[in-house]
Amino acid sequence: MRLVSRLVRYLVVLLVVVLAAVTGLVGAVTIRALPKTDGRVTIEPLDALVTVRRDAAGIAHIHGDTPHDLFLAQGYVHAQERLWQMEVWRHISSGRLSELFGRSTLEQDRFIRTLGWRQAAERDLAALSPEARAALDAYADGVNAYIEGHRGGLGLAFVVTGLRSGAGGPNGYALEPWTALDSIAWQKVQSWQLGGNFGSEIFRLLADEQLGDPALTDTLFPAYWPQMPVITPTGLAGSGGAGASGAAAAGGRTAGIAVDPPPHAVPALSPDEAAALRDVAAVGDAVLALAGLDTGEGLAGDHQVGSNNWVVAPGISATGSALMANDPHLGIAMPSVWFMNGLHCRTISELCPYDVAGVSFPGVPGVVLGHNDRIAWGATNADPDVQDLFLEEIDPADPDNYLFRGESVPFATRSETIKVAGAEDVVLTVRETGHGPLVNDVDPRLADAPPLALRWTATAEIDGTFESIFRLNTASTFEEFRAAFATYGSPSQNFVYADVDGHIGYVMPGLVPIRADPTDRGARVRSGSGGAHEWAGYIPTAELPWQLDPPGGVIVSANNAAVDGEYPHFIASEWDPGYRAARITELLSDAADNEGVTFGLLREIQRDVRVPRSDFIRPGLEGAAPATDDGRVVRERIREWDGRADLTSAGAAAYLTAEHHLLRGLFDDELDDLAREYVGGGASWQAAIGLLNAPTSPWWDDTTTSEPVETAPDVLAAALDRAGADLRRTLGEPDGWTWDRLHDATFREQALGSSGIGPLELYFNKGPYPVAGAAGAVDNTYSRAARAYPDPDDPDYVPVGLDGLFEVTNLPSYRLVVDLADLDGALIVQTTGQSGNPFDSHYGDLIDEWQSGALVPLPFSEAAIEAATVSVLEMDP
Repeated sequence: MRLVSRLVRYLVVLLVVVLAAVTGLVGAVTIRALPKTDGRVTIEPLDALVTVRRDAAGIAHIHGDTPHDLFLAQGYVHAQERLWQMEVWRHISSGRLSELFGRSTLEQDRFIRTLGWRQAAERDLAALSPEARAALDAYADGVNAYIEGHRGGLGLAFVVTGLRSGAGGPNGYALEPWTALDSIAWQKVQSWQLGGNFGSEIFRLLADEQLGDPALTDTLFPAYWPQMPVITPTGLAGSGGAGASGAAAAGGRTAGIAVDPPPHAVPALSPDEAAALRDVAAVGDAVLALAGLDTGEGLAGDHQVGSNNWVVAPGISATGSALMANDPHLGIAMPSVWFMNGLHCRTISELCPYDVAGVSFPGVPGVVLGHNDRIAWGATNADPDVQDLFLEEIDPADPDNYLFRGESVPFATRSETIKVAGAEDVVLTVRETGHGPLVNDVDPRLADAPPLALRWTATAEIDGTFESIFRLNTASTFEEFRAAFATYGSPSQNFVYADVDGHIGYVMPGLVPIRADPTDRGARVRSGSGGAHEWAGYIPTAELPWQLDPPGGVIVSANNAAVDGEYPHFIASEWDPGYRAARITELLSDAADNEGVTFGLLREIQRDVRVPRSDFIRPGLEGAAPATDDGRVVRERIREWDGRADLTSAGAAAYLTAEHHLLRGLFDDELDDLAREYVGGGASWQAAIGLLNAPTSPWWDDTTTSEPVETAPDVLAAALDRAGADLRRTLGEPDGWTWDRLHDATFREQALGSSGIGPLELYFNKGPYPVAGAAGAVDNTYSRAARAYPDPDDPDYVPVGLDGLFEVTNLPSYRLVVDLADLDGALIVQTTGQSGNPFDSHYGDLIDEWQSGALVPLPFSEAAIEAATVSVLEMDP
């Protein structure tokens, strides 16, 4: 017994020693990666001294004498704070994730390589102006200066990845030099997230087969309501010539999005091929999730991952000056996808014109969204249809050729070698037609399936989006602002504008294709062989929507329809339903009719948690007759609810749970496993509202049962009963049925923080935090309904219960409010914190502010920046 006791003591001591050693090693690796923010560093490529001032929130303001030095220093600062994030991002854009993470990311690499993101970025880079290229090169020099100065001193993410991939040890692995191409290729990742309907075309293809009638599929996508706001309606000068001399319309007809299916091609897919095609679309979503740009799961539509912005003219502003607000909604990530910084020339001149502050993407020079000393700008996604799938016809006489307009044309081919950590290289042969690459080549199961080629503006044409953003940084008038977008390709955005002289404006730039077939509304696969469905060019820049000082004094965009039905070109068929835009417009209008729009109201609107669609769905639920006591509690909670998704709201928990079960009751039976791709998005809300006004529609019947025929009252009552049972099972007694117990956000590092390795997740992740708001509110916090469904590709997947259904996956990624008469009074916040280094004081330090709706100052003038400074880093050449 003494021997056993002694061995146990030795083992305990040994375990403590090992844990202490591991903890010490992790601590040492963590500490060595923390950024130096005080003192001096030598960076040889600089021309002169640069100072980097950081405030209490870690916002970095860079002061230098030349653009070269500003962008070089920005590259160094980004690398200090976010090098791991930048490293993952550049491996995404180049399709080289498997070099870091092995076979687990092979499908993503196959997808990216097939679509040719890197090759397209090379063309974009070659087309840049000398000034824009110089900024990218200087930025790369700054990143590389940091890398060279910290070899052997990288953070834990590099160490763990190096050990797992076999490419490194305790000092991490050897990083390749950063290049201008690494920066500009990030645009392809953004473009994939924010433009096109690749997934929707696949959904419609599969739904047509499932439902047996394209017309039934189309009922799942109701047209945009004419009473909902249109950003640039008929009557404004920038409405593409649509009634430009007439009076402004209040919403137009149906915003041009009613889907009239054109003669479309129907590829004959086996069940295995259909599943593979669906998986290809899912891989595209997985790429974005890894980048922290999650689009929300589901092929049908955008699942309400949106953004808000608006500008207010002095005539209705309580301050007598122009106001701007912006809050883009993106995927949840740790750290944030944004880095807050300023770029300031010490002496503003033609040679050094930069005086700008806002947010940037780590890995890319400049400020993407923010303001300079003359103008402010924000953006929301316009979501134009810039992707089309073409069904190609292989030449029966030569399988290496395809047919086009009666001619046999050889496929263009390229070979891609994907290096895989811990495994053999994978060689991928990609085939391309004149329409684009064959998506079949992503998944070997599609090798013999009908060939589908993807045409996408971001890879079909040279894209000068970086050039446009680069020019925005120094624009000083609306004319310069609009002219900056001359080279803009994708992703097309709704850019709002305000300036110090009191002007407000709007531009929707980008390459939006004109389809030769006027009946093609971009909804379905079309034939590629006959040539009838080609792209006949792009909407001319001069005819894209724009505004300057509209009569109403307000411009609001929230992913709602950019134009109405009089606009002469087709832009899209899947706008946001318009609830957020309508709510913002309502709140601004109320203020304009009273004391005027105050600066404080901008902040309040960004945090508005009312769920407007509930006004159309609640009456049906309130009038239902549930069979259970808990169902009746849910009904009473909904009746008493004020429509707001506040943290402690019992009504929000009741309504949103019942709504989920209502949507499932309507669509699960007909759509089968496609329901997980549809339920929870704006299209499903709108379809349900339409069906509430059609109580005899066959959609109400449960097709999985023979008798009796279910009616609208049956499905509504069942939704309440199921909601009550779910709430009791998850939260216990009804007193505890509040929204904060269901709706939370965990900020996860997207690569290692989602690895399933407990210690790594504890090291990198923050949360959960209860979160107010809901999908469709102005404070738009979306969660994935798809997680509550079985996964057709993973029989081991266990659908989440109510305790996981409302976990937030997409949210306002940053908030900015600006009064153009008081630039030093601008306020900002992003979701997490400036640092990407765990245990840095700025790793997650802004989560509480973001969660509560608080904002932090964004100082701008030299005096304000100096007054806010808590650390100064001097960079010497």
